[in-house]
Formats: sequence, structure tokens, C-alpha cells
Amino acid sequence: VKKVATKAAKQPKATKSVKRKRQHRRKSSSSDAVVAPAPPKENPLTDAEIRKILQQDSSSFGVSNSTAWVRRSSRQPSKHLVDSSGVRDLLNRLKCNDSDMVVLKLKRYLNDPNCPPIVMNAALDAMEENTNCQALYIQNFNKAMLDDQMIHLLRILQDPKCKVWCLNIGETYNVSHATWMKFAKGLRHTKVTHMYASEHTITSEIKEMFREVIRDNRQKHNMHIDPNNLDVIVKCTHCWWNPINAKVLRPYIRESEYESMLFDAEGLGLKGTTDGKNADII
Repeated sequence: VKKVATKAAKQPKATKSVKRKRQHRRKSSSSDAVVAPAPPKENPLTDAEIRKILQQDSSSFGVSNSTAWVRRSSRQPSKHLVDSSGVRDLLNRLKCNDSDMVVLKLKRYLNDPNCPPIVMNAALDAMEENTNCQALYIQNFNKAMLDDQMIHLLRILQDPKCKVWCLNIGETYNVSHATWMKFAKGLRHTKVTHMYASEHTITSEIKEMFREVIRDNRQKHNMHIDPNNLDVIVKCTHCWWNPINAKVLRPYIRESEYESMLFDAEGLGLKGTTDGKNADII
């Protein structure tokens, strides 16, 4: 006990000057600390400011900010025409390969020459499913047959299962020259052997291209000269050269109920020629 007391007595006590220095250090360290002021409360952005920020973001990505976003309606004003009884009847007949579709004159079903493209689109869609139509009369639909519809028709004609070999597409005024050229070139990959397009809607160059192509196509099949197909052939009129003019068919026509047609210049497609003869040959 005496040794412990002696050691404690030997340890020097902190002097007053040392205590003062320690107190001074504590005060200076606490007084030197800088406390950041509380951040000011930000007001919420106004609608105008938000729109401005969004426009700036859009412009940075190359998006035009000249117009605000507008909800577009997907409603098609003329869609009710597709649901009309006459159009529905046509679509059903096409899809079912009705016998009346073998020689199809669209004006009998779409009797409004000013029908909109949506109606023609529906008819062409149904044509894609048809496999018995041989002659298609699709003339005088100036508001319905535009560039897109012409290309759609060409695609149908190029389908191997399509049997259309006679085509009348006259009085079609709202198709561009470039589309007519595509149609003429693409016709080479179809079965079309007889056709008509109004001369005042195409150039003489395109007409000659058409005539050359359809002549070459006559080597692809015999639907246009098959005596067993005579019931269809005699109905294919109003072409540049009507198929009934084929010499190989004359003996069969004379022995049929259609003999009188051999003396019908208009039916033969000869009316209006200078010498009563058709320059085209089989």
C-alpha cells in the first residue's frame, strides 16, 4: 500500500497553464467549424417551365418542338362502307370462289365510282384469297385506285395461284407515271394476256410496253384459247385485242351458240379501226 501511494505521489499533476491550453484548443476547434446553411425551399415547377424543359430535351434528340403532342384518332370515316351489304356480298363471293367471280366486273358491286380507297383495299384483300377469277374489270375508280392500290393489284396478279389473264383498268387517272411503269414491267410476271388501259392516262411508250408483255405472256398458258373455256373467253371484251379474235377458236365458235359474235365488229374489238382489221395477232 505504501508503494502504490508513493508512485501516485511521484506522478506530476497537470499545471494550471496546461489546463488553460487544453481548454483553449477545445474552444478554438469548436469555434472554427463552419456549419452549412440550410438549403432554401424550392418552389414547384410551373406547367410552362415543365413544357420548356421537355421541348429542350426533344430538340437535343432531333425531335421537332414546334408542335405539342396531339392525340390522333384511329377512326376511319369511311369504314362503315366496308360493312355495307353490297361490299360484304362482294368480299364473301371472292373468298368463296363464287361462280360470278370468274368474270368480275367490280362496277356491278361497287356502283359508286367515287368510293374511297378503304373499300378498294377490302376488295383487293379478298382478291388475295380468290382462285377462280379469270377476267377482272376494275376500271373507272379514280378515287379508289391510287398508287398503293395499283401496286397491291400487281402483287395479286403475280401470285402463282391467281388465274386472272384478262384485265381492264381503263379510266384510271390518279396513278403516277412511275407506278404505271412499275406495273407494266411487273406484268411480265403475271398470267395477263389481254388487257386495256386508257391511252389518255398512260404514255404511248407504256402502252407499247404493255402490249409487248401481254403478247409474250400468251405463251405461258392456254386459258385464252382453250375451246373448253369458251364461255369465259366470249365475255372478255373491251380489250386492245379481244381473245375471241384468235384464229384457233374460229371453228369452235362457228359450232357454238356464239357464232353471231363473229359478225359483231364491236364484240370482236374491231369497231373504230380504219380497215376493219385488228393489227394484233395471236
